[in-house]
Amino acid sequence: MTAKEHLQQVYAIQRKIKRLQDRREDLRADLYSVKSPSDLPEIRVQTSLTGDKMLELVAKVDELERGIIAEIDELTEKKQEIISEIEKVPQENYRQLLFDRYILCQKWEQIALDRDKGVRWIYRLHGKALNTFEKVMDGH
Repeated sequence: MTAKEHLQQVYAIQRKIKRLQDRREDLRADLYSVKSPSDLPEIRVQTSLTGDKMLELVAKVDELERGIIAEIDELTEKKQEIISEIEKVPQENYRQLLFDRYILCQKWEQIALDRDKGVRWIYRLHGKALNTFEKVMDGH
């Protein structure tokens, strides 16, 4: 795994958590939705969920919430691991760039603006920072 791939793991975990949270919200919406009589084509009033269906959805929401908690724990551990590795980079400007990009997930343009530099300059600095980080990862 390259240094960049190692650092980008934070993005992947965050995207996965977002998908789980979106799914959880969809299930909750299904769980709490009750059709009103005007929504039904027939005159009789009924809820959209039976007791068994309601229990099934409650169980799914609970399972997803436990999964989200586990994923958040994993993200927290991975972020802390990467932060610790970034902190071992000797150059402050490399450390800050790697932290801003991979931990704070800032866009290149924002990083350049914060430093009053051009994006191309940031790209070159990033390349140097990655090379240094790779040496830290390899224990050199």
